[in-house]
Amino acid sequence: MNLTQKLTQENVFKRVLWAYGIHLALLFAFFVIGYLFLPEGILKGSPTTFFAKEITKQKNFFPHMGQTFLTNLGLCFFVGVGLNFVRIRRFPQGYFVVIATGIFGGLIAGTNSFLGGISTYTLEGWLIALRIGFLEMLGYTCIIAATVSFGIYQYQSWWRWEWKSTKVKNFHDIRLSRQEWIVLIVGILLLIIAAYNETVVWFG
Repeated sequence: MNLTQKLTQENVFKRVLWAYGIHLALLFAFFVIGYLFLPEGILKGSPTTFFAKEITKQKNFFPHMGQTFLTNLGLCFFVGVGLNFVRIRRFPQGYFVVIATGIFGGLIAGTNSFLGGISTYTLEGWLIALRIGFLEMLGYTCIIAATVSFGIYQYQSWWRWEWKSTKVKNFHDIRLSRQEWIVLIVGILLLIIAAYNETVVWFG
């Protein structure tokens, strides 16, 4: 069974495990790369921290939590689920969110570029990351893995000049199984918990 088959198999729980495992492998690999080869704090002013900067402007607990949750949920659905409507060689494009966040998350952590004075070079920093970032990404992964059946358009090649899509289903043909609905709801709940944990840490 190749990687595409593992990430699109009928058992949605196995999809989540494979996708999250790939995310973690990339996260730790690029943490090492960032730590060894890039200057500390180099990504603090990058576009990857833009939304975090905007959220930190909120001065009250629940508006901060709500904005954090809605930002994460909106990004996940607009980018992750949105990309799942397209497949290239049967590979759901939503998984690139899982891949990209593993790479950039690892680089941000490896260069100690988090906002709010949180250091990823300490045990406390990693415990905070477990309560927020790891939980948040697991929520993203659940939502994306639960919606891989959304694929409407399929491309046979990764090369731009060979792109010609085939419509394999209509929007009204999309159906989620009971397991997929459960995983989707769990993913949303994980984003709520992560937003709460992040707000507690920020105001604490």
